[in-house]
Amino acid sequence: MRIWIRALIILAVFSGHALARGKKPAAGDKSGAGMMDSNDPAEKETSDDGPFAPAHKTEETKEKEKEVVEAEHPPVIKPRVRDKTGVFGNIVIGFGKPTEPGPVADDDLVNKGTSFTFMAGGHYDVSPDFTLGIRIPWTTTSERQDDGSYASAQALGTPELMGEYRVTLSPRTLLPIDFGLGVPIAQGDYNQTTGQGPYRQTIVNDFADAASGYRDGELFGPKRLPLIFGLGIDYQRDALNLRAATKFVAGFKVGGTLDYGTDPSGTYALKSVSFRNVTSAGITYQFWDKPMLFGALDSWFVTNAVNDVEFTSAQGASGPSRVQVVFEPRLSARFGKISPSLGYIFPIGGRLADSHTSGLELHCDVAL
Repeated sequence: MRIWIRALIILAVFSGHALARGKKPAAGDKSGAGMMDSNDPAEKETSDDGPFAPAHKTEETKEKEKEVVEAEHPPVIKPRVRDKTGVFGNIVIGFGKPTEPGPVADDDLVNKGTSFTFMAGGHYDVSPDFTLGIRIPWTTTSERQDDGSYASAQALGTPELMGEYRVTLSPRTLLPIDFGLGVPIAQGDYNQTTGQGPYRQTIVNDFADAASGYRDGELFGPKRLPLIFGLGIDYQRDALNLRAATKFVAGFKVGGTLDYGTDPSGTYALKSVSFRNVTSAGITYQFWDKPMLFGALDSWFVTNAVNDVEFTSAQGASGPSRVQVVFEPRLSARFGKISPSLGYIFPIGGRLADSHTSGLELHCDVAL
């Protein structure tokens, strides 16, 4: 009986193969066109996905495997393309008054007014990691005088030659290293006895320094050779940019004299080397694509360790604060090669808040 059953099974198998070989393919049926197609049903058989069907993966399994591959081999994120060459123009409109050496007088209306600091410059990428740049400031003011009238004055600031080298820490993160050298031709002098012209120009540059929130003091020191060194970190992820930096500025006296006359409140000293540190942090977010619109908030903490002129009170009173905190919210955009921005510089506490000094900043970059 077993022999007959085996014979029937063998006969059925061979009959199936014979029928399959003898069957002519229908029109449009390409299954028989391949020379390597054996027409073995076992090769064409499909079954439901399940734990015991390793040859067929479920969609969930495929997604998990894809996530594992992406985690082990993350895609390379290219940073935003820099403009190789560009120029810029910047205007800071200052309100309030400059911060001058000596005792602070809250009710003193002298020198209160408005300042306009115009700055132009540009940059050139020598390589993808190294950039050279220049910026030149010039300021005009309208200030209240002792007799209540208003007088205008102008002064050239310190042109600065700048460089930046960017170390790539990751596809998203850069470590910029900044350095700069100023050309010591800023106008002004601290000697009141030689005439009001040079002394007024010193006040003009002091006004520009105050209106910019002490952020770029190296640009406004009369008869000073500034050396600048900075270090930062910049992180870019899609529409978000986070950054932080610290900058050290040493200003070396190359000329000028000091004579404030007789002041019973204290004595003044013109320092051979001034020193300032500016530590900043900021965030930018692109909230619109067409046109490209950005919102940003910058802040910085300033320490005036050694001022150009130091005042010592005859009564032993403590001097003005050497630290200053400043914020600047900004709104910017990009239209092709043109990138304008608008920000408002306002101090929190410190000498700038005491003198009610703030600034409206208008900036525009143009890629070439």
